[in-house]
Amino acid sequence: MKKLLSIVAMAAILGACNSGTSTDTKTDTTMMTDTTSVAPVMPDTTTMNTPAMAPKDGTMTMKDGKMMIMKSGAWAPMTETMTTTDGTKVMSNGDVMMKDGKKVTLKEGEMMDMDGHMMDANGNMMPGGK
Repeated sequence: MKKLLSIVAMAAILGACNSGTSTDTKTDTTMMTDTTSVAPVMPDTTTMNTPAMAPKDGTMTMKDGKMMIMKSGAWAPMTETMTTTDGTKVMSNGDVMMKDGKKVTLKEGEMMDMDGHMMDANGNMMPGGK
């Protein structure tokens, strides 16, 4: 069905582009197609990175060079070291001491939730983040 709609759309576009070589500046409406009856093509969400949900309270992020924590649905400055449920420690300077002893520093937009899951700026899980 998607291929058929794509072919129909391409034919309509090519037909509209090939309306003659006249130098007349009037709009040629003879090749225009009524597209109101064509169903919109929905994106294939199985292969797309879908935006993550809004961060939950307790989620920490590096924002404008400062560590912030989500409190009551709003970002607030992070003033003390936080420990996640899995034992990961997140410092107020952005350093993260993983429970396995590995140390990383959060980059702009990266996040850590209270379960110790590290996410990129789009909310996608990062390798090594649990």
